Amino acid sequence: MSATRLFLSFCFSLFALAAVAQGEKVAPFETGARQALLYDHAARAVLFAREADARINPASLTKLMTAALVFREMKEGRLKGEDTMVTSAEAWRRGGAVSGNPNMLLTPNKVTSVQELLSGLLVAGANDAALTLAEGIAGKEDRFVDRMNAQAAALKMQGTQFRNATGLAAEGQASTLADLVKLAEYLIDQFPEYYPLFAQREIGIGRGKQLNRNPLLTMEIGADGLMTGASPESGQALVGSTMQDGRRLIVALAGLETAVERAQEARKLIDYGYRRFESRLLFSAGEAVGRVSVYGGAAGSVAAVAPGEIRLPMPRGTNEGVQLRMSYRGPLLAPVDKGTEIARLEVLVDKRVVLSRPLVAGEGVSKGGLVGRARDAGVELFRQASRHGWQWLVDKAGQRLYGAKS
Repeated sequence: MSATRLFLSFCFSLFALAAVAQGEKVAPFETGARQALLYDHAARAVLFAREADARINPASLTKLMTAALVFREMKEGRLKGEDTMVTSAEAWRRGGAVSGNPNMLLTPNKVTSVQELLSGLLVAGANDAALTLAEGIAGKEDRFVDRMNAQAAALKMQGTQFRNATGLAAEGQASTLADLVKLAEYLIDQFPEYYPLFAQREIGIGRGKQLNRNPLLTMEIGADGLMTGASPESGQALVGSTMQDGRRLIVALAGLETAVERAQEARKLIDYGYRRFESRLLFSAGEAVGRVSVYGGAAGSVAAVAPGEIRLPMPRGTNEGVQLRMSYRGPLLAPVDKGTEIARLEVLVDKRVVLSRPLVAGEGVSKGGLVGRARDAGVELFRQASRHGWQWLVDKAGQRLYGAKS
């Protein structure tokens, strides 16, 4: 049996999505950032991108991965918030007040709880906290960095290479906005119990306090993370996340000259995402999208269903240029287990795939009897003849019997 790729295309309105009068075209978004990315978390879709795959110096945004590894240690039970760590002389020298870089006033041999270190890392961007955590978990920063790069590879952050746990300038250290958004999504999805630590507005340090460096948190726009960074090469950068009316957007930008511009451009991009796009439900969890042919089964086809909600962010007031397409290689060979991925739903806007989601078998299909399998063989024979011509089948039969070249 030769598998054939089949496509089913549908108009947007065929799925009980109400036809909406076409509104004005969405005006192109303008930003002063050299690199920018706006991502709809629920739909797993990009709303806006500019050079999002360009490699940049992540600077303090590196600490997002440092935080991810600390969170993982805590989630898997190897570390607790009340556990303590000792700051080494090296961590103080390279990351403490003596270094002139962001810090939480740690000194050599100071004992600090993991909870306090995390707050210093996430709120103040403290380098001494990052180094103390890295050494406390892995013994040496180099070994911790190996874990950072292994996690980046697991998340398919293909444009990322870490050289340290702080984001301090280092040859070869690089990332992309697309990769950093993947990392932000990982933090949000995998660590819901620890992610709220990013939203702390301030922490006490010494006799004073430090405010969170993330400007989005004070804008009353539903922001709850993440971090900022800055370097001479990549300018002012930010990765942030906001939640409004149950809809989360993740924003990332870099290449701005001042912190004020960074805050303004991030706010502008977030407002654009909520104002110009709406999230539309295409299919509910368990809803059938179509059917896929089955070869040699007790049933001739199986329902392809959405394993979870499938949503699409669309410009408000228009369905123009939108198509849904179910694609699969088939017919499937029985038996087929319920829940197995059997197809993909692709959403096209202006003939460009903007969303691709797996579809799974809605029920199991066991092997059929001899009569059913003979029937399916005949159907497949006719299908291949219709596709390639009868001479092609004759040539194939000759190849099987005599080894002749087709």
